[in-house]
Amino acid sequence: MKLVVFFLLSCCVSLKALATNYYVSASGTNTNDGKSISTPFLTLQKAADLTVAGDTVFAMMGTYNSTSGPVLTITRSGSVHAYITFKAMKGHFPKITASGNVWNAVSINGSFIVFEGFELAGNNANLSYDAALKAYTDYNNGTASPNANFNTNALTIGGPRTESKFPHHVTIRQCSVHDFPGGGINSIQADYTTIENNLVYNNAWYMMYGGSGISILTPFNSDKLTTYKNIVRNNICNTNKTTIPWVSLKKLSDGNGIIIDVNQYPYGLKPGEGEPYVGRTLVENNVSVNNGGSGIHSYSADHVDIINNTAYHNGTVVGYPDIFSNACKDVNIINNLIYSRPGGDCNSKPKNASEIYNFNVYFNGKVAAQGPNDLVADPGFVNLSTDRVLGNFRLKSTSPAVDRGSNMAGQFSKTDILGVSRPQGTKPDIGAYEFTNQPVVVITAIEEPSFKTVVVAPNPVENAVTINWAEAPGAKGRFELLNGSGQSVLNGTLTGPTHQLTTQHLTRGLYVLLIYRDDKLLGVSNVVRQ
Repeated sequence: MKLVVFFLLSCCVSLKALATNYYVSASGTNTNDGKSISTPFLTLQKAADLTVAGDTVFAMMGTYNSTSGPVLTITRSGSVHAYITFKAMKGHFPKITASGNVWNAVSINGSFIVFEGFELAGNNANLSYDAALKAYTDYNNGTASPNANFNTNALTIGGPRTESKFPHHVTIRQCSVHDFPGGGINSIQADYTTIENNLVYNNAWYMMYGGSGISILTPFNSDKLTTYKNIVRNNICNTNKTTIPWVSLKKLSDGNGIIIDVNQYPYGLKPGEGEPYVGRTLVENNVSVNNGGSGIHSYSADHVDIINNTAYHNGTVVGYPDIFSNACKDVNIINNLIYSRPGGDCNSKPKNASEIYNFNVYFNGKVAAQGPNDLVADPGFVNLSTDRVLGNFRLKSTSPAVDRGSNMAGQFSKTDILGVSRPQGTKPDIGAYEFTNQPVVVITAIEEPSFKTVVVAPNPVENAVTINWAEAPGAKGRFELLNGSGQSVLNGTLTGPTHQLTTQHLTRGLYVLLIYRDDKLLGVSNVVRQ
């Protein structure tokens, strides 16, 4: 037995020792060796084609773009003890863009993969509803082929039809995914998918295939385990919607914040055919706001737990309820805050007894099903808004959701969307945020037409936060950090495009970061010290 243990440990150490770090920069070249910061590759694909189990690809500052085919296709696999990781280098903010003849900006068909820290930005600003509708109509009339320009997805794991190589153990985290005419983050015919801590907004507007912000469709059984295998947690999904009919139905559909979609039978088959998916799916601590479809729902998908989520003002296009299940078995919808749009539906009536609602708070919409511990009341958000910058869905101290959730094992998330442990009081709170006496507000972004973007990361922060700003010629920048009482705790000058603040001496809580240029307030970013 000792020999076996020693052999396994030796293998793990050897794999780690053999792992290679590759570096990619928009100012690099593919004739470099890619093995140092000073000799980076130009393209992510160059590095991806060299990776083996245990390798890491660090993306440096720059924009990685394609107008024909994916920016990045990942087909190589890691292993259970040595994932292949693609991530933003610390202090860098790599951006992936795609338009034109591109169906997926990023395609992942390898297993044991981590993809984290990227901005993926689509081409919605240069498209129009009229042009997208014409492309849809021309295709229906048989006068044109499907047009990728109006259907570009940000990131797809696996794929439909024969495109999927049945990948498994893929994690997408800490990405900003926005403004793609197609879907945001999609997993199709894959297993063990984790989608966490992402900001996903303004996607699926112009596609004709019924996309959503985050979607898991027809997962496959890579094994027979019935534990949690797919996890969607700590994401913010805002204003994902469809405006073009789904070509299969000839009517508007989907545009959800998050959908767990069909696992009762494999892709391409009909109900009752093939092997159903046996793993569980966990959807927790997500905030889903102002989406055209539902905030969160499961459709023909069994073994799903939807717990501690917050949904507000969804169903703006197709009228779906904010959080619900449809034609499912073994679905638990527990500890969720649901604030519907005027005239909207908070949830839907279950079709069978194993679709459970309990310990939820509903407000401002019709409640089709009310569990024994559900409550209809104003949840008491800090600042109600559909705007992803202004909306603050933390709870006021007087909220009826505070200390009101289920504390049964498996029915509440042990930490909230910001990593705050639960419960802070006698019982867990309902919704994505756990109330704490520490002053905390929502994370915001800063934008001004003449001053493109200020990026503040990471957030939440531990020891240091970086301000990355597009420095204007001759401009004088400065910052001021305020605590929850409005007192200035840090201030200084922004001397270059990147400035790092040391925060390790600050107590845990929320701090308001004010950023100025030439003494004009550009905006506010709220920094959580955890």
